[in-house]
Amino acid sequence: MTVRRNLLGLLGLASLTLHGATANAAPPPTLVVGDQFFSNRIVLELSGELKDLPYTIDFKRFNTGSPVASAVASGALDIGVVGDTPVISLAANGAPVKVVASTQTSLNGVGIVARPGIHSVADLKGKTVAIWNGSWSQQMMFKALDEAGVARDSVTYKYLLPAEASMALSQGDIDAFGTWEPYVSLQEKEGSTLIRNAKGLMSAPTYVVAYEPVLAQKGELIKDFVERLTRARVWSQSHVDEYAAAWSKANQSSPEIAKAWFKRDAITVLPISPTIISEAQATSDFLYDAKLLKKPYDVTPMFDRAL
Repeated sequence: MTVRRNLLGLLGLASLTLHGATANAAPPPTLVVGDQFFSNRIVLELSGELKDLPYTIDFKRFNTGSPVASAVASGALDIGVVGDTPVISLAANGAPVKVVASTQTSLNGVGIVARPGIHSVADLKGKTVAIWNGSWSQQMMFKALDEAGVARDSVTYKYLLPAEASMALSQGDIDAFGTWEPYVSLQEKEGSTLIRNAKGLMSAPTYVVAYEPVLAQKGELIKDFVERLTRARVWSQSHVDEYAAAWSKANQSSPEIAKAWFKRDAITVLPISPTIISEAQATSDFLYDAKLLKKPYDVTPMFDRAL
């Protein structure tokens, strides 16, 4: 339980500023970046992509995605790295956010984990599962239930964030929940089973999303950040042990969990493409069907391909 408390108890927000100018130089421009678990900051540091940085990055640490998207939409962050669903929901309601790049994880690390004794999605009929409105967990759970022929209303839902759901599953308060790494590896270590991954259900991208008003002033900085992150993620795929050790130390977590996560969940940074926009439209349509959007939303204006 010590590992769990260390991983799930880090609910505060912290920041780290990295400086790339000498004491006598004019203050460099600053890019404020929302980063879950400092995963991007750590991989950028280890890969050497923050050396001789011509501007300052102020990394803000978050433990879940929705607050990152909200902070970008309010202008508290210049950019953030966050899953697609909260970004689409905010954009559909008129928030000034623009997606400038996408990252894709292995869908093996996104899925539904269940307590021992539950072997398939079909077994969830009459059970209690955790989801979060408008998140990957809801989209994945609903689509998996539909695929298995289980009526959505034959399942009892608890609305819990990933850390809360992970604890609830271990305590026996729920039977399953839809989630992603590192929670999948954490639950597997405790005896839970990944009964369905996200393959064929959803694309599960993560967006590099910007506060639209800053693009005119900081567009070049954002472009440079995306290029550095792209190279850093390539580096991480051949340096799993090093990345896992640094991540686990920064997050006071188990190196074994981090290593299992990174081996399964290779992340690639991708430019905006017609495929990415099409996949986003499918998610937007799902959110409308689930009554999480008041009206259909065309995602095309949400994407900025100028960078």
